[in-house]
Amino acid sequence: MVGIDRRLLQNVDWPLLGATVCLVALSATTLATLSVGRAGTGVALRQIAWFGLGLIALLVVASIDYRRLVRIAPGLYLIGLIVLLTLFVFGRTVSGARRWLLVGPLSVQPSELFKLCFVLMVVWLLSTRWAQPVGKAVLVVAAPLALVPAVLIVKQPDLGTALLLFPVLIALLIAAGMRLRILGGLVLMGLAAAPLAWIALKDYQRDRILVFLDPLRDPLGRAYNVIQAKIAIGSGQLLGKGVAGATQSRLAFLPERHTDFIFAVFAETWGFVGCLVLLTCYALLLLRGFDIAASTREPVGRLVALGVTALVSTQVLVNVGMVTGLIPVVGIPLPFMSYGGSSMVVSMMALGLLLSVRMRQFQ
Repeated sequence: MVGIDRRLLQNVDWPLLGATVCLVALSATTLATLSVGRAGTGVALRQIAWFGLGLIALLVVASIDYRRLVRIAPGLYLIGLIVLLTLFVFGRTVSGARRWLLVGPLSVQPSELFKLCFVLMVVWLLSTRWAQPVGKAVLVVAAPLALVPAVLIVKQPDLGTALLLFPVLIALLIAAGMRLRILGGLVLMGLAAAPLAWIALKDYQRDRILVFLDPLRDPLGRAYNVIQAKIAIGSGQLLGKGVAGATQSRLAFLPERHTDFIFAVFAETWGFVGCLVLLTCYALLLLRGFDIAASTREPVGRLVALGVTALVSTQVLVNVGMVTGLIPVVGIPLPFMSYGGSSMVVSMMALGLLLSVRMRQFQ
């Protein structure tokens, strides 16, 4: 039976939870302003409901010793791969993408949950005696752990989530002691394979890269989202235009404003000062994650905390980067802010893993 020792509660990371609650509150407030009347309120209430479900998931994960989860990681990873494969048969197609499974009345995105299975699997590999020291042989085994699911996820298609696996893998390999010279060779091999990757991309994915290099190439087509996002962010200026004045968002000039581009909505509404508050919440959350990793004496716990923090921080950096035009659009949600049940629940489960490490780091 799963339970929490009262002594573990003394080590709960309250600043981490506080930053998360602030982010969800900002998300609900922003979503409520996007539509007039009941429509906006309904979206905000559903987001809060997802947060409530995610909070339950967080408590369940935090109550389980992270070492137990790492021990069963191969099984979780295999189940995750099987579920990704079932999408090609039973998956629900939305806007040309087959990424969701219908579970009763709910649409679940398996690739979101698989990210945590991937982190645990890599930690399991790096914690085995065979993987010591971490050298080329480990890299030969670890690389397919990312490549196989990445191919399945790209086929959905979901390039953003697929690419997300590799920075997490690299961060864990570095933390486990792999020499940078070996990783440098891997990066060079990746660059050499870039022409093949370009050929494998779908037309719309190539267009996203081309319009990133030249936004005026297709201002009313592929570049439209980013151009409108930049207009929204810039129009927010210092203090924002307020709820009533956020015309880019409320008048639907900005596509995907509930999900991938919610940062632009927030920037238009609350301005530069509001963005500082939002990014400060993320900074606090991520710093707490890295602090948990640094202060944990047990190697497995250190890797789990670092892997989870690397996962969340990469999502934040990529999302903000694509919305502001610093990197090509890849379609990654902003954790705790973007509307979506799978993203919210999995993000809360990730925090549950961090808390599991934090509460047991002095045992």
